[in-house]
Amino acid sequence: MHDNTAPCLTVKNLTKTYVLSNKTPITALNNVSFTLQEGEILGIIGRSGGGKTTLIRILRGVEPFDAGEFKLNDLHITPKRQRDPVRKLKRITAIHLQRSFALWADSVLVNVMRRLNALETGDETADLPNELFSEYAEMKDKALELLRAVDLEKKAEHTADTLSGGEKQRLQLARQLAIAQNLKLLLLDEPLTMSDPATKIQGLNFIKKIHKQFNLSTLVTSHYPKLLLNFVDRIIWLDEGQIKAIGEPQEIIDKFLGAQEELIPFKERKKEGSVIKVNNVTRQFYTPDLKLTFRMEKLNLDVFKGEILGVIGPTGVGKTIFLQLLAGIDIPKEGEVLYFFGGEEGINICHLGLDSVEARRQVSFVRQELDLTFNAVVKDLAAGVLGIKGEPAIAAAKKRAKELNIKGQIVDFVHRLGDLPGSEVNEKLEKLGLSKQIIHDLFPIPPWSAISEIVVPIFEQVGLNQEILERKSQEISGGEKIRIALALSLLSGPKVLILDEVGGDIDQITLRNIRNLLVTLNNGFNTTIIAASHDIDFIRELSHRVLYLKEGKIIKIGDPEEVYNLYIAESKGI
Repeated sequence: MHDNTAPCLTVKNLTKTYVLSNKTPITALNNVSFTLQEGEILGIIGRSGGGKTTLIRILRGVEPFDAGEFKLNDLHITPKRQRDPVRKLKRITAIHLQRSFALWADSVLVNVMRRLNALETGDETADLPNELFSEYAEMKDKALELLRAVDLEKKAEHTADTLSGGEKQRLQLARQLAIAQNLKLLLLDEPLTMSDPATKIQGLNFIKKIHKQFNLSTLVTSHYPKLLLNFVDRIIWLDEGQIKAIGEPQEIIDKFLGAQEELIPFKERKKEGSVIKVNNVTRQFYTPDLKLTFRMEKLNLDVFKGEILGVIGPTGVGKTIFLQLLAGIDIPKEGEVLYFFGGEEGINICHLGLDSVEARRQVSFVRQELDLTFNAVVKDLAAGVLGIKGEPAIAAAKKRAKELNIKGQIVDFVHRLGDLPGSEVNEKLEKLGLSKQIIHDLFPIPPWSAISEIVVPIFEQVGLNQEILERKSQEISGGEKIRIALALSLLSGPKVLILDEVGGDIDQITLRNIRNLLVTLNNGFNTTIIAASHDIDFIRELSHRVLYLKEGKIIKIGDPEEVYNLYIAESKGI
C-alpha cells in the first residue's frame, strides 16, 4: 500500500448521466468518491455497463460530467470543463481504451516511433528524424524495446492492419507506455483482454516495470479479476455506477465472483455426422513487397452436428482467419470447406453461387472487432441482419436477381458482404465496379413492424431489455455491444454459430451467463457452435471438444481438459 503519501488523485461525488437519443436518462456514475495515492496501482472491477469506461474517460478529460469534482495533483477539474485545466490534464495522462484499434496505416515499428516522436514535436503527424541521424537510431531502439515488451518485435515491419485483434491491442499498449516518462496518471481500460494467457502476464509485468521506473499512479479496469490479484494494491468494485466495495484485492474479488451462476450441464449427445468438412485448406498472406507473413497449410477438420467446438491458441496464430475460412468470409487459395445441411453431398462455400448463399444463410458469424455502425439505432441493425440473413430475404433476393438478370455469383458476393465491416464493403464493391445500390436492390431492409416479434424475444434471451433497441451504437457499453452482437447473430435462427473472441469485454459474471445461454441453445436446438477466445477457462467450460491452433497449424483437437493442459504447459515452456 502507498498510504504514507498524499493522494495524487482525489475523486469526490462524481456523477454522470447520459441522455439517450430517445430522451431517456441513464445514470452511468452516481456520487463516486475515492483516492489514488502517488505510485499506487488501483484496480476497478464490475459488471459490464457498470460505469468503468465512463470513469476512465472522465479522468482523461475526454468525457464531460454533471456533478462532483476531481483533483490530479494541483489540477482541479469541475463540470465547467475550463479549457486550460483540461488541456493540461490530457498532457499528463494517457488512456488505453478497450477494443481501441485506431492505428496509423504504417508498420508496427513506425506506429510506436510516431508516438515517441510526438514527445519531441507534439505532433504524431510530424516527419520522423532522418534515418542517417543518431536520433532516428535511438528512437528505433526505444520503439523496439517497447515492442519486445509486448511480444511484437518479430512483427515490427508488418503493417498494423495485418495484425490480429490481440496484437493491435498490444501495439496500442506499447504506444501508450511510450510516453510514460511524462505522465502523472496512466489509465488502462481492459488493456490485455484479447491476448493469450502468457502474453497477458508478460504485458502486466511490463506495465509493472514502467510503473516502478516512473512511480506512475495507475488505474486499471479488467473483466479478469484474478489477473489483477498480484498486480494491484487495492480494488474498487463498481456496479451500476456506484462503488459497492473498495479494499484488499482477494476479499473484493471473492465477493464479486460469489454472484456467478452455476454451470448448466450439457445434455447427453448422440453421435452425429459432420456439418462442416475442411479438406486440405491452404491460405497465405503477403506484405506489399511480397514477403510471406502468414501461412495456413493443408488444414483438415470435421465439425460434427450439434457440437460446441472451442478454438484456442496464442495471439496472432490464425484463429480469426481460421474462423473466417469456416464462415466463407475468406476464401482459401487451395482446398474446400463443405457444409452438410441435409443431403449427402456437401456444398463447397469456397465457390460463389446460389447454393453457397443457401448454405451460408444458416451460418452466423460474430466478428472480433465489434465495429457497430456509428450512430446506428440498434433496432435498425437488427432489421439489416434480417434483411440479408433471414430465410424470406434470401428467397426474395433470388427472385429479384432473376428479374434484374443478376448472376448467382454476384448475389453470393453481395450476401457475403453482410459479414464484413462497412469500410471493407465499400472497398470490395469498388474493386468490382459495383455501387452500394446493388445491396439495397437485392436485400432491402424490412420494416420494424414486420420483424419486432422476432427481435424482441431474442434480445431478452441474451439479457438485454427492450429499451436498448432504441439506443444508438455509441450509447452502449463494451459488454452490451457483445451481447447485442450475439443477439443479432441469433436472429436468423442459424444452424451454425461462429464466435470470434466473444468474451473479450464481458465480466466473469455475464460471461458465465453467456456460456449458459450458449449451452442452453445447443441443448435445445442442437445448434453447432464454434467459438474462439483467449479466455481458455471459458472455452474449457463451454466446449465438447477444443482445437489448439498454433502458427497456422492444428496442434491438437480433442477432450477440453487434455487440450487445455497441453496449451498451458506449452505456454509456460514446460
